[in-house]
Amino acid sequence: MITAALLVSGLAACNSSENAAAKQDATNLTLYVDSVENVPRVYTTENWTAIDNGYQERAMKAEQSLATLEAADKAKAEESKKKYAALRESYQAKLKENEEAKAKVTVTTNTPDNRRVLRNRLFGEGKMGEDMKFGFVNANNILDVYKNFVQTVSDNRDSYSREDWDEIEVLYEALDTRKNTVEKEGLKGSDNIKIAGQKVKFVAIKATNRGGTKVKENDAAKQ
Repeated sequence: MITAALLVSGLAACNSSENAAAKQDATNLTLYVDSVENVPRVYTTENWTAIDNGYQERAMKAEQSLATLEAADKAKAEESKKKYAALRESYQAKLKENEEAKAKVTVTTNTPDNRRVLRNRLFGEGKMGEDMKFGFVNANNILDVYKNFVQTVSDNRDSYSREDWDEIEVLYEALDTRKNTVEKEGLKGSDNIKIAGQKVKFVAIKATNRGGTKVKENDAAKQ
């Protein structure tokens, strides 16, 4: 009888200990979900991953001992799971919304193409194609084309990036090539002299500003 009593007492103590551990696991899960709900939300993938890892660890422990819980404690654990499911849905929806917003910003930033905008400003809307043949430039308007080109570069020289200056040089050389052709088509001597003056002005602007662009970009990169 004494032995039987000791066995019963031991089993009861063991069950009591298991129940206490199970209840603590369920409590830890509930407290964790409540704490996540109450802290300010930071909608980043990294933050959500950390939150979810913490939940999964506690949920796994609670799940293993769920069957041994009393009805009231089991109900609390199940309620915490539902609250977390709603929380997860809210986070994931916000994360998706942020990603879509970033995508829209990227599209807006890259449209229209910077090179096309630069060409339109230097030569006029839609006049310069990808082939750079300068078919619109002739002996009658080439002086005006040079004037507009050089004046536009002068007006915007402080805003050009290194890539912009590279593109400007390519376009300038292509315009000079077109001039060689136009000279054979009856370019006036007086216009040719004025064009030479525009070319000197452009070289001076480029020499003064292109190198400074590199310095500014290097300083920005260091900062």
